[in-house]
Amino acid sequence: PEMFFEVHRLVLQPGTTARQHTADRFQVLNVVEGDGAVISWAGRKHELAYAETMVVPAAVGDFEISALGATDVRIVRAFVS
Repeated sequence: PEMFFEVHRLVLQPGTTARQHTADRFQVLNVVEGDGAVISWAGRKHELAYAETMVVPAAVGDFEISALGATDVRIVRAFVS
């Protein structure tokens, strides 16, 4: 009950995309397994490789995470709850 943040694990199979929303809170994404992912929002894209981290600003709103490569991609997503 004293934790003010949440940590979620996303598992994306090759060729899949997960829709996410910031809910007016910044998100921290880290690729912990797999070849990487593409983070896209408002016509922009950023490729995130294995072991790289990205902060998604709260103002982004809706964004998508797409798996890269031929194996599952695991992403840790942390945010203030």
